[in-house]
Order: sequence, then structure tokens, then C-alpha cells
Amino acid sequence: MKRLLTPVFLLALLAAFLPACTNTSRIIATGLEIEVTGIERASDGTVTASWQIKNPNIVAYLISRVKHKIVLNGVNLGSIDESEPLPLPIGGKGGRTSKLSGVDAAATRVLTEAASLGSANYRLDTQITILVYDDTFEKAGLTHSGTVSVKAR
Repeated sequence: MKRLLTPVFLLALLAAFLPACTNTSRIIATGLEIEVTGIERASDGTVTASWQIKNPNIVAYLISRVKHKIVLNGVNLGSIDESEPLPLPIGGKGGRTSKLSGVDAAATRVLTEAASLGSANYRLDTQITILVYDDTFEKAGLTHSGTVSVKAR
């Protein structure tokens, strides 16, 4: 009987500790969707991207930091680092228009071509930091690809 209880006890103990090792950021960010809604190049060469995060969940979030990397037609367009908090209401969305940094000559060429066509394919790789409770933060990655409107002024 003692031989049977020891393995059963060890399995129960293991099962009790494994949930503590789960990736909570994956659970917290489940359902969040991110997308680029527009890209615009100003006459002075400044490039901005409008983006939004949709929250279909029954919990509101406070996004404390967002880092985007945008690829346009297969070329790295640039990055965005937003540190201004962004509230996401229950079942709602939040977004911004942000200036891109790291726009090089190849990105400018792709942007000019895309602006002449009016749209382009994009991929958005995003790292968000969510304020969970007081000083507790969770990081999560979101990715989205699609077609976006591109304009030049």
C-alpha cells in the first residue's frame, strides 16, 4: 500500500505545481487583435502609422507600452515605441497615430511605390506591456498581417 501511495502523492504534488509555471501573458493577451489602419508620409519625409488594438474580452486593459515593427511589401518600414498608457475598454478598442523611426532609403522607395498604388501588404509584429495590478506587468506579443492604405502628402 505504501508503494502505491508514494507515486500517487508525487503525481498530485507535481500537478499542483505545474499550473504556476504557465505563461500568463499568453492567457492575458488572448483575443486581443492589433492592426495598422493607415500609413502616411508627409512632405517633410516624416512617416506616421495609425494603429489600433481591439479588445473583444470581458476585461478592460491598460496597455502601458507598445513596440511595433512594421514590414511593408517585405521591406522593414520602421518601428514605433509608444510609452503613453492606452486604455482598452471592455469589448472596445484603442489606438493612436505614431511617428515611425528607422525609416531608411529602402523603406522610402517601398513607401513611394505603395503611395502611388494607394495600398500595400504589411506585417505588424508588436510587443505590448499590460499593467495587470499596481506594479505588476505582463508582456505579450501580437502579430497581424493584411493590406493597409498608404498615402503621401
